[in-house]
Amino acid sequence: MPHKLKSSARKGRRNKRIAIVGGIVVVALIIVAAVYMFSQPVLRYGLLVGVVGAGSTNSTGTEMYNVGTYVGVQATASSPDWALNEWLLNGTSVGADNPYSVTANQNQNLTAVFTQLPTSDTVLLETSMGNITVQLRDDKPNTAGNFKKLVQEGVYDGTIFHRVIKDFMIQGGDPTGTGQGDPAIASIPDEIGSNNTNVRGAIAMANTGQPNSASSQFFINVVDNGNNVIDTAGTRFDSAYSVFGYVIQGMDVADAISKVITDTNDKPVQNVTLIRATILP
Repeated sequence: MPHKLKSSARKGRRNKRIAIVGGIVVVALIIVAAVYMFSQPVLRYGLLVGVVGAGSTNSTGTEMYNVGTYVGVQATASSPDWALNEWLLNGTSVGADNPYSVTANQNQNLTAVFTQLPTSDTVLLETSMGNITVQLRDDKPNTAGNFKKLVQEGVYDGTIFHRVIKDFMIQGGDPTGTGQGDPAIASIPDEIGSNNTNVRGAIAMANTGQPNSASSQFFINVVDNGNNVIDTAGTRFDSAYSVFGYVIQGMDVADAISKVITDTNDKPVQNVTLIRATILP
């Protein structure tokens, strides 16, 4: 019996040593693999971002990215009368999605091309808090034409800005002053088209939330609202509200109106009146 106990003890010690050695080998292999992996050079590629026209991007010059990195580049026009026309990737047009996404898989050149929007008549909005001058766009003939017609008919004279939200927009143009609209004023088709950007200073038609339901109500963006989502389907501002002009003077007045005290329905406690709207010669 004693000999068998000694044999078993020696066997146990031997198995323990084998297990320890095996563990050390495994750890060593892991360390070697990690050193090898991290010692390998990481591929990096350059993305050169440029601008043509009056605008900017959130990334300029050349930046380096690890291979496979997903890079989103956002373009911003310098003023409402300029808009992103297209992106050029290595000299080839790739559309006007904004932001535009690039995968770092080679050295690339990306250029944001801005274009100045065509303009038409100028309208003066005399409000109880100061004057706002709006330049209409002639590439939105139906929407701008409807606004111009209502101005000439005096529809806007004496109306109020019935919905005002700080850091968002100011809305007016409803003869009833309720936001419900005047049923006697016909609705017009949407005129989204290209370069429909609800940036700060842009003036656009309000609607009921349904297509082709704009009539007389309009709003002035006091911040960039184009990418705001307006429903659970993910619809964005720029695909829902027709932009037909932009503020060229009096943006400080629009800002001041947006900051007045309002009730729970976003209606100014003290009326802000659009005294008169006139087409300038």
